[in-house]
Order: sequence, then C-alpha cells, then structure tokens
Amino acid sequence: MSRSTARTGRFAAALSIAAWISVAAPARADAPIVALYQGTTIRFAHVATGGGGLAIGVNDPGFQALLHGTGAWVTWKPGERYILITTSVPAVVSFAMGERRYDVGPITLEASFAPFERGKEAYLPFNEVLRALDLVLRQDGQIKVIQPQLAALDVRQEEGRVTLRAHGGAPLHPRIVRQSPNAITYAFDGIGTTLGGTRQVGAGGVRSIAISSSGSARNPSTFVTVTLEPGTAPQPPQSTGTNEVVLAFGGGAQPGRAEQTFAEDSPSPEPAPTSTGTSGPAIVTGVTTAPASDGVAVTIAISGDASYEWHRLRDPDNRFWVDVKNAQLQGAPIEQNLMTPLVSMRVRAIDPSTVRIALTLDGQKPVTLTPSDAGLIVNVGVEDVGDVPRSGTGSVGSVVAAGEQNAAPVTPAPLDTSGEDYSSPEDTTWKFGPHSQYVPTNPRLIVIDPGHGGSDRGTIHGGVSEADLTLDMAKRLRDLLIARGWQVKLTREADVDVYAPNDSAHDELQARVDVANKAGARVFVSIHANAFINSGPYGTTTYISKPDDVALARIVERQLAADGTKDDGVVKSHLYVTYHTRMPAVLVETAFLSNPSDYALLTSAAWRQKVAQEIADAIGEYARQYPVPNQPAQ
Repeated sequence: MSRSTARTGRFAAALSIAAWISVAAPARADAPIVALYQGTTIRFAHVATGGGGLAIGVNDPGFQALLHGTGAWVTWKPGERYILITTSVPAVVSFAMGERRYDVGPITLEASFAPFERGKEAYLPFNEVLRALDLVLRQDGQIKVIQPQLAALDVRQEEGRVTLRAHGGAPLHPRIVRQSPNAITYAFDGIGTTLGGTRQVGAGGVRSIAISSSGSARNPSTFVTVTLEPGTAPQPPQSTGTNEVVLAFGGGAQPGRAEQTFAEDSPSPEPAPTSTGTSGPAIVTGVTTAPASDGVAVTIAISGDASYEWHRLRDPDNRFWVDVKNAQLQGAPIEQNLMTPLVSMRVRAIDPSTVRIALTLDGQKPVTLTPSDAGLIVNVGVEDVGDVPRSGTGSVGSVVAAGEQNAAPVTPAPLDTSGEDYSSPEDTTWKFGPHSQYVPTNPRLIVIDPGHGGSDRGTIHGGVSEADLTLDMAKRLRDLLIARGWQVKLTREADVDVYAPNDSAHDELQARVDVANKAGARVFVSIHANAFINSGPYGTTTYISKPDDVALARIVERQLAADGTKDDGVVKSHLYVTYHTRMPAVLVETAFLSNPSDYALLTSAAWRQKVAQEIADAIGEYARQYPVPNQPAQ
C-alpha cells in the first residue's frame, strides 16, 4: 500500500479493534522460572503451561529484560491478533493468536502450540521465541541457562576475498586461539551452537571451515577453524554493531566495509564507492535502531558526502522523515514495526538520488539529529513535548555544518511522495467530532476508487500487481451496481494515474477525492489489497476516518465477513481518501498478497466477484437503512 492509501505501517491493516477470544487457554499457571543469561539472573514470573509447552507472557519483566538484552522489541496491545518481535538483525518474528504457524522473517515455521491471551496479556511459546532470538534454554545441574547460539555462518566471495559473516544470540567477540600460515582458529566464548562439521570452500584463499563446541551449558565455547591457502592473510574481526561479526580473508582490507548493516533479505551488497566530493552519489549503507538512555537511536550509516532535509508533521500525525540527497540506498528497502517511542520505520529510495527514512512516532516526541562524517543519528525521546521545529537541513560526510539540526521552526509542507502517511498542513487535529450532516447532490451516484494504477503499481507479489486486482474488483462492483439502478463513477477506468504519471502523493490522492466531492456522490469506496514483510498476516479490514463513515463501514464489514478470509474488523485510521471525502467513505483492504492463502483468493476471479457482490449488497443495505432526506428509496 503506498500513495493511494497514505499509510506507512501496512501491518496496521491486520489489526482488529474487536477483542479476540482465546481458543487456547492455559491449563495452569506455573511457578516462576529463574535462568542465567550472560551471567545475569533473570526471573520469569508470567509463565504458564498450555498446549504441551511452556508459555511466556509478553508483559513479564524478565522477558522484557531479555528482549532488551538481545536488542529486540515486542509489539502487541490487548485485543490485537498479531504479536511482533523485532530482532536486532533486524528481522520480524510474527505470531498470531490461536495459530501455531509463525514467521521468522521470510521463513514460516510451526510452534508446539498456539499463542493465547489471558488477563489482557499475550502468551507465546517460550522455546520458539528463544530460537527466533538465537537462544536456547538448557539445564546445567539444578540451574537453567539461556544460552546464546552461533546460529549462522554465511560464506561470501567478494572481489577475490572470502568473508564469513557470523550471527548469534549475543554480541560476538571472537578471539584467536591458534594461528599458523595454513589455519586460524577463533573462539567464541559464552556462545554455544548446533552447527558442526566441516564445510569445503575452495575460493578466495580459503580451503575449508570447521565448527565445533565444548564447555558446559553455563560456560560454552564455540570454535571456528579456517584452513587457508598459503599466503592468504586473515583480516582483524570486525563487528557490524549488532550480534554479528565479519571475518575476512585475502584480497586486502576494505575499511569500514564490515561496519555496514543491511536489511534482511538484501542481496549481497556491492562495495560502497569512495566519496570524492561531488564526483558521485553517497551511499546509505544501512539504517538500524537501538535502545538509548532516553528513548531510541536510529543510526543512518552513510558513505560519502550528502545533504539532507528533515520534516515533521503536527500532532496527531506524528510523522518525521529525513531525505538524504545525492544518495542511493544499498540493499533492499526496510519496513519495520517498532515499539514506543517509535511505531514504525520505512527506508526506501524515493527517486534515483534521494533516500527517505520515514518514522512514525508514538506521540509528539522530541527528536534530535546529530550529523557526522559517518552518517546521521536520529534520537527519539520518550517524553511528549510541546511545539517543536518542523523542518531543517544539514549535511554529512567530510564537511558537517555546525548547528544544522537546530533549524528554525517552520510549517511543514504535505508529504509529497507515494507511500507515506500525511495530512494537509491545516490539519491540526484528528478526532471524531459531530457528524457533518452531508447531503449528496447526486444521491444515486457511487464513486469507486481502484487503488494505485499507472506509475504506482502498489504491492506486487508473484507477478501479480495490486493495481490490476483493484481495477478488476472495481469494474465488477461497477457492473453490479449499474444493474441495480445506481450511477457509478470510477476514479480510474484503466491502468493510469488519476492526476498525472509520477505525480506526488498529495496530487494523486486529492484528484481521487475531487472525483467524489465535485460530483456530490452518495458514498465513496476505495478498494485495495494488503501486504506485509512476511507471510503471516492475512484477512480483510475496513478503514474509516470520520463519523459519517461508521455506519457504512459496519455494513460493509458484515457483508465481507463471509468472503473466505479472516475478518479483521473496522479500524479508524487517518487515510487521506477517507478523511478528505465529504460523503461516507470506506477503504477496504480485501486480503494480503503476501499471504499464500489470501494470495490464492485474490488471484481467483470467482473470489473477486464475490467481494464485489458483497460490497454491492452492503451499499444497497446502507441506502435502505440510511435514506437521503426527500429522496426516493434506492
């Protein structure tokens, strides 16, 4: 979902405002568990046995401490279906209430039992959570130990050298225990592993890699022995700043290369070019988040010289973004759901020379920017503040202008790029007020908005684009409504932009709104397909933005509840097209292209016809229940 819905956190579409009733209540509460982690004793009090395994409550102080120690966050609120854990990689671990299937990044696994809710707290299968964090629970005599694991050792050949990228459940600090001209052995103290054996490489001066472990559950050690060709020189281990370390062999050192952090699922990155003033673009090599003493620090690693602009919107929009100019993004775009004081983060190239880092803040939080020759650090505090600066500029790289982060307050312009959530500058509040008493000038006209189109394809999965699906469903809905005596206008009737190719989000969305407002339509229906970064979320959600939308949305939701996918309810959200249309309006996220079951539905013509039929039925029912004064019933 990008400009046509103007939301950043697409996963919000999977959240229902209705309470979820537990289908897997715990059999009994267990006594607290006490375990050692990295030499620290942690007490887990919110534990229960359910479905044949040990469950941990997400609000448990010990569990929160463990997550903090691994650089992870959990995101969940009572009544929500999905529980997200964002790891330090970063990767998102996605659990769903009542379902054993869960996702770790792009990988789908099955837990021993399904998460459940008890006492307004979500309980997760503890062992599966630990494995997702690259940890295991072991017994050492009478003592339980949460043991970090060396979970992966990826071998990459790059420009005549071999790099080993080791990832574990705790910061990795390898030490050299043996070295000869033909081999070198690294010890990872305090780290266990289930990896083992010897792997032949035969490239970049590396013959083979052998992994072994020893020690007790409380004091494990993992050993990595690399056998080398004569003359191959090992480089010093370099940490990436997370729970990873890079071991490089041959080809000469590449300073700074190992410090780069890449989004999961990124392709193997090319070496960042050395900046020489204006000779070429800078490279945004990674964006990471980490807890700070007063909130969260977002580190934007930039190789080369670049300028930047930052903007933020007034409360309650709480959007903050940084545009890094004369820059390119190395690796894949990043989209993450985070925890307070952040809600989500999105990183992508908005054009060939600009990288945007967009943050959704959990309120009017203080934000400071600190540029340096290595990049930019954005610190987000936890305490709400009053009026704050709204935009500014600066530079990073070899020349950093002093004091640029303290730009004078200005009123921000609307966000003008597809894929972001914004409102008009005059919007200073977003609360449900009184009904507008809107009376359509054309009470027989329905405006249907097929999301995306033209230069904006929306979500693309398996070669199927959201723009094509929404147009197909909109045309099916149009034909049904016309057959029932309605007049219908589509915001687009072909695969085109409504305003202009490659237009701004504001212009495109306003053009769609104008179609309905200028025609005095009875209702406005926007149709979309959803997506997430992994395959877990699925279902149908109906969005509203103003009081006039509620009655229509409830009827639409009730009809769509029988469409074959999960009903995620009616959700109030600040979407541009529903917020700025004068008439009752809904935006329907029909299903998730990223989920295999929902994908099968979306690609079925019969199912799309069923969705159109259900929305048409809802419009007819709404018209009967809420007739326009002094107009004949439809």
